[in-house]
Amino acid sequence: MLTSAKPSICRICKENCGILVLDDGQKIKITGNPEHPVSKGFICFRGKNFGRVHYSSDRLNQPLLKKGVDWVRISFEEALEILASKLQSCKEKYGPQSVVFYKGESLKHQEVTEYMRHLSYGFGTPNYISVGSICHFALAAGHGLTCGGIPMPDFERINIAIIWGANPAVSSVRMFSSLRKAVRKGIKLIVIDPSHTQTAKSANYHLPIIPGSDGFLALAFIKYAFGKAGIIPQSSTSYGWNELKSMIDDFSYEYLLEKTGIREPDFYKISSMIFENLPGWIFAGAGLEFQPSGVQVIRSIASLQSILDPLNRPSPLAVKLKPLPGMDTCTDMPDPIGTKEAPFYTSKRKEGQGMYLTRAILDNNPYPVKAMLIAGGNPALTFPASHLHAKAFRKLDFLAVFDLFMTPTAQMADLIFPAADFLENMELHDYGQIGKPYLGLIQPVISEGKGWPAWKLIFELARKLEIEQLFPWQDNKDALRYRLSGSGIDFDDFNNSPSSVMPYQPKKDDKGTWNTPDGKVHYYSRVLEKKGYPGLPGPSSFTLPFGIDEKFPFWLSTGDRVSSFQHSQFRNIPEYRSGVHRPLLDIHSDAADLLGIKDGDRAVLSTKYGSLTIRIKLSNDIRKDCLRMTHGWEEANANELTGLKYFDPVSGFPWLRALPAAIEKKGG
Repeated sequence: MLTSAKPSICRICKENCGILVLDDGQKIKITGNPEHPVSKGFICFRGKNFGRVHYSSDRLNQPLLKKGVDWVRISFEEALEILASKLQSCKEKYGPQSVVFYKGESLKHQEVTEYMRHLSYGFGTPNYISVGSICHFALAAGHGLTCGGIPMPDFERINIAIIWGANPAVSSVRMFSSLRKAVRKGIKLIVIDPSHTQTAKSANYHLPIIPGSDGFLALAFIKYAFGKAGIIPQSSTSYGWNELKSMIDDFSYEYLLEKTGIREPDFYKISSMIFENLPGWIFAGAGLEFQPSGVQVIRSIASLQSILDPLNRPSPLAVKLKPLPGMDTCTDMPDPIGTKEAPFYTSKRKEGQGMYLTRAILDNNPYPVKAMLIAGGNPALTFPASHLHAKAFRKLDFLAVFDLFMTPTAQMADLIFPAADFLENMELHDYGQIGKPYLGLIQPVISEGKGWPAWKLIFELARKLEIEQLFPWQDNKDALRYRLSGSGIDFDDFNNSPSSVMPYQPKKDDKGTWNTPDGKVHYYSRVLEKKGYPGLPGPSSFTLPFGIDEKFPFWLSTGDRVSSFQHSQFRNIPEYRSGVHRPLLDIHSDAADLLGIKDGDRAVLSTKYGSLTIRIKLSNDIRKDCLRMTHGWEEANANELTGLKYFDPVSGFPWLRALPAAIEKKGG
């Protein structure tokens, strides 16, 4: 029990705000930390109320072994023995590649990612797989291939912000708070989204684009930049702008805008506003990733960003940590799952592409997968084609799950380990990825409970698998001391930091160039060309496999978010669920009238992949040809409507947004 507030860092979402935690043994008080150099005291609803998660009666508190249809409580030592024995048995019978280690979003990133990959490679399997198979990589790749990284906002310098396919009022609350302050000071705000989102309600202008047509609109803006705005990128700082311009010249504004549903007068009005208020910044949302050509769509937007602000040259920073021991011993392995289908992803991420996991389990393609350890993830709910993933997980010889709660994925497991939450855990977080030279330490501000931290499971499992030399430390504190040695940051310095954050001196780049191999913006990507992909982000890449028609007359978005939840997490916590009790489908009231559907009715929603029943919510904040539902609900799982047929060839990401769909009122 703590008698004074201790500093740490919230790990619920990507913003990683500084927090102060006070625990009396039954109730936790969490507040924003004003000493934190990045978040400066900000805290959201989820962070403030995380104590409800920590003390939830639903938390798993002991390892569970399935016997028949029942769960039997066992010790951690017994659970480790069983897990190690099952993994070794699969390794001996089918080869080490038959085992998959999966790390989900709730375990976050830095240290656990490296530990889990190291455990996987040390065991001999290339099949470390993460939530990166379906999150963020397309955004990072699209921007990285074009201009070296994702641009961060400087609200003191820009004059206009464009929020494209995102709703930061819900998904990036701290950033949106800063954005609203900047808008009040006079910067212009444009939102490009099929829905009039909470963010759009704060905008100067909203463009209700046809879902899936983002690349066409980006090219129209670039055409305006090269033409009416008279902008000519310098050849000394760019590569391929002539090729890009030549391609765009072949397409009229009429052609490009017809694809988007944006009227030409509105387009010219917005274009004039943009190019008369430079420099500008574009915030590209995760929804753009889930088109069959997400990386190329994002490349078109990144190209536009480089034109709107040639001085916003993203250069991610990082503290150089000492490599984990034995890295050079993990080399002689077959290709990971998904290498044939998405080689760019597997080579860049150094992991398997999880969207092809069902092929391995169900069809032995490219080889059999017989056992999995799923840590901090719920892919039975959050991966597309949920029924196929459920079928695959049930076919495994052995499935172990490490989590806080009994998720749908955990219910399919043979063995469950209870996990510690971030208040009981320790890991590093580098803010350099958003251009801030600070290294943070997430600290165990509450004494270890009945669940294990992820590092402990990994270290102890390595011991049982007789590869303990890869993790030669007593605990994670010793490991972090080792990793930080030579970095210029002493682990003990965090104890004297009121924010649990230490500044570091980033490597200086006085060249003033883009963070690409040749220091140029790449409108034409030679990297993609060499790998057999189109070098330019063009209309041929943007066209969807099929569109809406008489049978499926609506565009469906399956990824709408609710601010009190984090993807599929927290729906079992009453305080988080109080404002949103059940899954809902948004439909424009005019479209509902034509179908004889009223607010609160039950309706059957279907796509080419599946159907489900869901309650209706009438809304005039959505296009009349669109439907919108939140993901992450077990009661009406959006991934029953998604498939595993169409993938982005660069990232391997599935088609989850702008899906043709139909709806009809449910009788009875």
